[in-house]
Amino acid sequence: MALTNEELRIDIAQLTERVRAIRIEQGLSVDPLPRPRVVDIPLSLALIDRLQPFRAIAVKLASILAQGQTARIDTSRLEKYAEYGRLLSCSRGTFSAFHSWGVQGAFSIIERMNSAIDNGEVADFDTNDAMRRIHYAIGYMTRESGICNDSHGYYTETGVWPRAEKERLLSDPDALQAAIDEAMTLIPTKEEDD
Repeated sequence: MALTNEELRIDIAQLTERVRAIRIEQGLSVDPLPRPRVVDIPLSLALIDRLQPFRAIAVKLASILAQGQTARIDTSRLEKYAEYGRLLSCSRGTFSAFHSWGVQGAFSIIERMNSAIDNGEVADFDTNDAMRRIHYAIGYMTRESGICNDSHGYYTETGVWPRAEKERLLSDPDALQAAIDEAMTLIPTKEEDD
């Protein structure tokens, strides 16, 4: 039975109020804070370049899942990629921020798979579903034409193409780390992000 538009509006309003009540119970603000857009395009582009090894890991994971197999992945060695994803979620560029969706999606699958392995529930882990989801995550990490759009938007705003600054950051690890550290102070902590 299909719902009318008015019934859908009522359901949405009720669900919105339930979510707000849950947030209040948890001591959070009634509505989530808007996502800050504070990470500049040159840093975003440098982070995307730095994410390429993680993308390769996701592609390898997809091939393992395609064979119907699982493998435990040590996420402690991938923490910097999760940090890059968090930073990209606050990018000023829309398409750069899409990469964070891919990173978060891939980490979600890795965590689910590791949990299934650790809890002896590998038989219940749906490798086909995980493979489809990792495929989408990889897709979000390969939107090259969108990155060009972000670069052009940055050029329109500043009159400078971001590539030179991106290359400077990538060639100077200290400058890149300083830019990352500064950007980390501008984004919400994991606790604030709830």
